[in-house]
Amino acid sequence: MINKKLKELIYNDEDRIIKQRREIHQNPELAMEEIKTNDYIKKELESYDLEVKQLEPTGLIAEINPDRDGKTVLLRADFDALPIEETNDFDFKSKNPGKSHACGHDTHTAMLLAATRALIEIKDELPGTVRLLFQPGEETGDGGKAVVKQGVTKGVDSGFAIHIHTAFPLGYAATGYGETMAGNYFFEVNFKGKSAHGSTPYLGHDAIMMVNTFINEANAAMARKVDALNNPIVLNYGVISGGSVANAVASDAKLTASFRFFSNDAADEFLKELKRIADFSADMYGGSVEFNYNQGAGPVINEENSTDTAVKVAKEIFGEDKVMTDLKVAGSEDFGLLLAGFEDYEAMPGTYMAVGAKNPDDPSTFPVNHSQDFNPDESAFKNGALLLAQYAYDFLNEN
Repeated sequence: MINKKLKELIYNDEDRIIKQRREIHQNPELAMEEIKTNDYIKKELESYDLEVKQLEPTGLIAEINPDRDGKTVLLRADFDALPIEETNDFDFKSKNPGKSHACGHDTHTAMLLAATRALIEIKDELPGTVRLLFQPGEETGDGGKAVVKQGVTKGVDSGFAIHIHTAFPLGYAATGYGETMAGNYFFEVNFKGKSAHGSTPYLGHDAIMMVNTFINEANAAMARKVDALNNPIVLNYGVISGGSVANAVASDAKLTASFRFFSNDAADEFLKELKRIADFSADMYGGSVEFNYNQGAGPVINEENSTDTAVKVAKEIFGEDKVMTDLKVAGSEDFGLLLAGFEDYEAMPGTYMAVGAKNPDDPSTFPVNHSQDFNPDESAFKNGALLLAQYAYDFLNEN
C-alpha cells in the first residue's frame, strides 16, 4: 500500500520537481564532464543536512539513516546529457550549443531529489539505509564503471533505477524479469597489409580484402555459432575505412563495430571468436591485425525479488493493467554494470523500470528518447519520484 505521507509530500512538491528539472535541462553537460550539474546536486543534498561523498571525476553518494541496522537499498539517477542540438523552443531549452538532455537524465535527477526529500521526512519509518547515487556518464558506460570501481554497490541488498521514456504512454510503466536490456561491446579492427599498383594486386597484401573476409566470417559465426534463441547477439558494422586511391591495393583498412548481448558468458565467447576471425582474415592475405575492444554497458538482469517489489509498487501507483512485466529490448543501459557485475568488482541485486511520459493528447511529447525535440510530459515526474521513494520504503519494510 502506498505510504500516504510519501505521496502527499511528493505530490505537493510537484512544482519544485518541474522547476529543478528545468534548471538542470538548461545546462546540459556531456558524460564525465558534468561539473556544474554535480555541484548543483551536491549543494541541494547538503541543504537536506546529508553527508555527501564526492565520486571521481563526478558523481555523488549520500545516505539516509547511514548507521541504521537492517537492509540497504540503493536508488540511482544519472545526470549526463547527449551531444545533440536541441530544437525545442520553450524557455528552458538548452543553453549549451550541441548539447541537450535528450534522454531525460535531467528528469531522473529531479525525481530522485524529490524522493530524497520525502524519504528524509519519514526516515524514522525506514528500518534500514537508503543509499542515493547520482551517477555520471551513463551514455558512454564510463560512469557505471567508475562508480562500481569506487564501491557504490558494496553492501547493497537491492538497487533500483527508473528511466523516463516516451515509447510508453503517460501513466504506464514497464519492466521485465531476468534479462531485460542488452549489454554492448564496441570493437575496432585495424588491418595492415602492403600496397601495390592496381595492375599487379598479387604483389600486395590487400587490407580491404581482409576487412571483407572478416565481415563475411563474422556473419557466418553469427549464423552458426550463436544461440539465437537463448543467448542472442546483435552485430552491427558502423564504420569502414581503407585505401586512398582507386588504382592501388590498400595497405591499411579499419572496421569499427559493436555488438549487443544478454549473457556475459556468450559475449566473452563471441569476442574470442571475433579475435580468431580477425587473425584468420589478416593471415589469409599476408597481413597483420590489431583488435581492440571496450565494454560499454552490461546487460540489465533484473533480480526477481527486487522486480516483484517494483511491480507491486508500480501497480499501486499506475494501476494493475498499466504495468508491463515482459520487457526485453536490445537497447543498453549501464545500470547493468551495477547489477551484473563488472570485471571483479562487487555487483548488487536490483531492478530497472521504464516510466511512460508520452501524452496521447499532446504531440509534442511523441518524439522518442535521443530526439532533438525530446519533450516528456512533465506530469509523469511526480509518479516517478513516488515510485523511487515507495520502492525504498517497501523493500526496507518487507525484507
